[in-house]
Amino acid sequence: MARTGTLHLWLMRALFAALAFALVFARLLPLDMAPPGLAGPDLFLALAFAWAVRRPEYVPPLLVAGLALAMDLLLQRPPGLWAALTLVGCETLRRRAPALRDLTFLAEWATVAGTLAAMTFAYRLVMAMLLVDQAPLGLSLMQLFATLIAYPLVAALSHLVFGVRKRVPGELATGRQTP
Repeated sequence: MARTGTLHLWLMRALFAALAFALVFARLLPLDMAPPGLAGPDLFLALAFAWAVRRPEYVPPLLVAGLALAMDLLLQRPPGLWAALTLVGCETLRRRAPALRDLTFLAEWATVAGTLAAMTFAYRLVMAMLLVDQAPLGLSLMQLFATLIAYPLVAALSHLVFGVRKRVPGELATGRQTP
């Protein structure tokens, strides 16, 4: 029984990594040669946050940090800054996950929105302090709102397609996992 639980845990972690690589691959594809007029959502961040709130054991800190750093390098962002903020955001939500378990989705969404807004503000603040060129504020806010709008869809897909659900009280007491 414990063996299947451990196997399921590692399979879900591998699934998270595979989804992250698929998102990066899709983002790097040259599908449109014209520059986009809108900033799209950060789907990796929405996925990591949704899984960290529902099943924190599926997104270990080292995996999140490694994937976020790889994305920084592949997407030509300043290496490490957004990865560190992503890790801090995921760990903040992981710590709040037990309290969010009994609350509504709206409360979860508000918590994710606050965390994401704080991350965006901190990123822009550090970049400004270091005098690094950054995207206009409008694009950063557009990406923030696009990610917040995409979060419910990502959470629903995670729940319905991949079975990433919040823990139920019986699971917490017995330590068992439902597939």
